[in-house]
Amino acid sequence: MMMTEQTKLTKLSNLGNFTHKTFPLLKALTQLTLLSFYLFGFTAQSQTNVSGPLTAEAFSELHQCDKKFEYDVYFLGGKVGYLHRKIKWDNSAAATKATVTSYGEVSFLWLDSTYQQQSTMQYLPQNNHFLTPSFSQKLTGIKSREMKADISSNGLSSTVTLDADVSHYQQKDENNNNPLYDLDTLGAQIRLNLLQGKTRFTLSRQASSKVESYQFEVAGSEVIHHEKWGELTTSKVVEVGEHENIVLWFSSKHDHQLVKAELDMIFSPVVWLSHFSKQCDS
Repeated sequence: MMMTEQTKLTKLSNLGNFTHKTFPLLKALTQLTLLSFYLFGFTAQSQTNVSGPLTAEAFSELHQCDKKFEYDVYFLGGKVGYLHRKIKWDNSAAATKATVTSYGEVSFLWLDSTYQQQSTMQYLPQNNHFLTPSFSQKLTGIKSREMKADISSNGLSSTVTLDADVSHYQQKDENNNNPLYDLDTLGAQIRLNLLQGKTRFTLSRQASSKVESYQFEVAGSEVIHHEKWGELTTSKVVEVGEHENIVLWFSSKHDHQLVKAELDMIFSPVVWLSHFSKQCDS
């Protein structure tokens, strides 16, 4: 159940100075909510690490299953939102392309936001990485916007339409051949890197008005307690660059999917996986 307005106000009043503390909390909530709306990647099923580039056949053997996810967002001890996400793979033989659709809502005090996104992602065996050919996004509420991005075939440049404004972006480091991702595909690449045993890597994301860089590091194994599934041994991944407050937990028992996300700060929203299902072609 979502927190009632009275419960929200009571919890905030217990924090002391309402004006001084509420806006940083809302900023944190909005920031993690946006990130949690995306970072749920890739669909491999292997319980062991995969070394080296994946051929199209090997990629298919890792089960490109159609998958459904449900995540809940908690803040100050109560549920304030959710995200529903689906991954649908192309049903052609040895397909390496998928469509991802997401819808979510967050409600906290006067902050009522909705999120919709559809993106395409494709795995390139010869490069051992994903690409994001295009994605579209619509937000309502505190950060209302409509955005569409088309990314070049090599992933290094993009054309972004933000509301009515059109802008062009290039991978900002000429020596950096990392493709520009949306956050759906960013999550896919994180997961592929984990499956291949990588412990430190840099990825780039096409944001609404700039290109952002993320430096991820595997902090090791950590046991967390999940309300539904009990004790889970997870791989803990932290961002050590300019977004260093992002912390992610991936569970091998749950298809190596993201099961928890939060910001490393005093008042942080927490995102938990609450439901996961998959359907694979025989």
